[in-house]
Amino acid sequence: MAYQMTINLTDQEYAALIAEAKKSGKQPEALLREIMLQRLQPSPHLKRPLTSHELMEKQYREGKILNIPARRPLTRKEQAERERLARLFSGGKPASEMAIEDR
Repeated sequence: MAYQMTINLTDQEYAALIAEAKKSGKQPEALLREIMLQRLQPSPHLKRPLTSHELMEKQYREGKILNIPARRPLTRKEQAERERLARLFSGGKPASEMAIEDR
């Protein structure tokens, strides 16, 4: 099935269409159809959601994150540093006890 449609263009729009059609060596109608098809085609990137790694890469390229974490186990040195920091910051009473005392 085929449909026919009429569009109204200003002088400037028509001149731009003719100029672009001449550059590409196409008829103005063919150029308009090509432009419309390109615009209405679904983007291949929209067919599936990004994986978590693809999302991190995208955010890294956009400057939203500073680095992409490496999925590797912690070294002994890194594990020891985390344990040291946990002991350092875990001193004192738990927040739940302080809240009960404040009542």
